[in-house]
Amino acid sequence: KTDPNPPTNLANKPLVEAWFELRWGLEAQAGQVVDPHHQILVGQLYSLLKEKYPFSERLPTADIPEGFAPYLPRHRFRVASERWPLVQISPGILTVNDTENYTWEDFSSYCTVAIDALFSIHPNANNLRITEVALHYVDADILQDGSALELLQELKVSVKLPEALFAGQRISPVNSGVNLSLTYPAKQPKGTFQVSFRQGRKNEDDALIWETQVLSRGADAPHLSEEIKTWLQDAHDTTHDWFFRQ
Repeated sequence: KTDPNPPTNLANKPLVEAWFELRWGLEAQAGQVVDPHHQILVGQLYSLLKEKYPFSERLPTADIPEGFAPYLPRHRFRVASERWPLVQISPGILTVNDTENYTWEDFSSYCTVAIDALFSIHPNANNLRITEVALHYVDADILQDGSALELLQELKVSVKLPEALFAGQRISPVNSGVNLSLTYPAKQPKGTFQVSFRQGRKNEDDALIWETQVLSRGADAPHLSEEIKTWLQDAHDTTHDWFFRQ
């Protein structure tokens, strides 16, 4: 991770999943919040994307009344069954997800196509009230002989409690798990940067899982399609810089 200009598709990269998320405001109707264009968007978005994503899934959450479960994934378009990348469309939300075969060049093009498609078909595209955009990366590194805290130290993250806390011998000083989340203001793009670490599983092995997220919401969120694509590049550059400084 010390190379200042590393390749974007690493041979031993720890990536589990990357996803881009775009949310827009819903409308109040009869005491609930709904997306009045959702059903139209599902069909039209699939028509535009089916050459790349021919496998369409209607998720079980699609049976829940929209007003009771806004922003939950309902429809998913995949390149093939159980394969990535994929696009999800739900009331008020669009996501693009990829996994092990991720490269930034491909992923950014998937996002660009999905963003352009949404704005081309949305009946209110010129006044679409974007409320939140986010770029997430989830990575995992298998724990060998050491603990999650030791792996954190290799990532230059130091977590150490005073030895006096364990002096009473009621609690063992041997760490058996990690759950740590840190948030910082982001300047480019404007918003927040969050990094979190937890101990979990990767396949059948114990692993340290860490997630980085760049998030802009409200007044910080971009609103036009070209602004969103610029935001996406900035968010990637910020995350990329952080990752390779570890």
